Amino acid sequence: MVWTGAVALAAGSVVAGGSAVAATAHHVSRSSEKPVLIGLATPLTGGDPSEGKSEAQIAKDAIAYINAHGGIDGRKAELVVRDTGGVSPSGAVSSFESLASAGVAVVLGEWTSTNFQAACSVAASEKTVLIGHAAETQGLTRGKPYCFRDEYQVNQQSGAMFELAKHFGWSKVAVAADTTTFGQAENDSWKATAAHYGVKIVTDVTWNSPASTLTAQALQLGHSGAQAVFVGSGSGPDVTLLAKTMVENGVKLPIMGNGGINAPGVATAAGSSYDALPAVYNLTSYDAADPAEAQFMAEISKQTGIVQGGGNPSRMWGLFQIAAAGLRKSGGQGGPALISALQSLGKLHILSGGPGSYVYYTKAHHSGLFGPHMLSVYKWSPAKMAFVIDQQLSVLANKAPGVGS
Repeated sequence: MVWTGAVALAAGSVVAGGSAVAATAHHVSRSSEKPVLIGLATPLTGGDPSEGKSEAQIAKDAIAYINAHGGIDGRKAELVVRDTGGVSPSGAVSSFESLASAGVAVVLGEWTSTNFQAACSVAASEKTVLIGHAAETQGLTRGKPYCFRDEYQVNQQSGAMFELAKHFGWSKVAVAADTTTFGQAENDSWKATAAHYGVKIVTDVTWNSPASTLTAQALQLGHSGAQAVFVGSGSGPDVTLLAKTMVENGVKLPIMGNGGINAPGVATAAGSSYDALPAVYNLTSYDAADPAEAQFMAEISKQTGIVQGGGNPSRMWGLFQIAAAGLRKSGGQGGPALISALQSLGKLHILSGGPGSYVYYTKAHHSGLFGPHMLSVYKWSPAKMAFVIDQQLSVLANKAPGVGS
C-alpha cells in the first residue's frame, strides 16, 4: 500500500523562496529508457534490524509514489537496497561501495552519525552523492561536496533538553553517552550548553557500543546526586540495557534523550524497565499535530508493524522528496550534476519538522533542518506500553546556541 498524502516535492515541485516552482520545465514520456537507480543503505541485520525493515518499507512506498507522479522526468525510479549491518562503519562503507558499483545516481540512508561519516569518506572517490536522514552530529558534511542531509543537529536538540530540564525543575543532571560519533557529539554539546541554561552536569559516564554490561555506569549515575539522566545513544539495545541495569541497581532517575530511547523494538525490550523509572522522555523533530505527518506515521506503522513516535520515518520520506527533486533537475544524473541541482533547489519544505521548517542547500552548507520547527516530547506510558505526546516545543533551529554545519 502506497501512502497517498500530498507531498509537493515528490510530485515534482519544491518550494523555493516561498513559491512553488516546477522541478523540470516539462515531462516527456521516457518510460522506455533505463530506470534511474536510487540506493538505500539501511541496517537489515545487526543490533536494530527493525529500523532497516521500517526504512525499506518507506523506501518502497516512496519509489512507488515517485513513479506514480511522473517518475524522474518520465523515467522510472528503481530502488537498490544494501544492508549496513547495523552500527557498522565497515558495513556502511561496503554498502556504499556496492551501491556505487551498481550504478545508483544517489545513496540515501545511513541512519547513524558513525555510519554516515564512514560512507561520506568514500562518497567523493565513488563520485556518488549521499543524503542522510538521521545523522545529527555537527560538521559531518562540512567540506564534503558529495554529502548532504535533512536532519536537525545535535546542539539544536541539546538546547531543547535543557529547556525541559528547567521546566521540570532539574538543576543537576547526569549525562550518559556511548563513544560513537553521535554519542560523543551529544556529550560535547551538553557540556557546552549546560551553563547557558543554568543547569549543572554532576557526572559523565560513557561506554563502547554495543555494550555488554553497564553496571558500573548505572552505579555512578546513582551516586551522582543527579535529578535526571540525559542519554546519548542511537542504539536501542544499549539504552534498553542501561534502563534495565539502572532498575536492577535501584537507580530510579528519569531519563531523557532521542535516538535509542525510542528506537524500534524498545517498547517490547525495555517496557518493564521504563515502567519502573520515574519518567522516560524522548525528543524528535516530529510534529504530531500536523495531519499529513500523523496520517503518514499511522500508515507506516500499520504496514511495518513498528510504532515509531520519532521523526526518522518522515525524515526518510524527506530524503526521497529531496532526491526526486534534484534528479528531475539534473536530468536523472548523479555526481556533479546532482550536486549542482541540490544546491540550486532553494528552500525545501519537507514532511519532517512541522510548520516553518525547511532544508536549504548551498555550496557551503549541506546540512540541517532550519526555521521554527517542532520538537515533540514523548513520555513513556506504562498503560499503553508506548510513548505518547507530552508536549511540543517550537525551536528556532538556526538561533540555537552553538549551531554549526
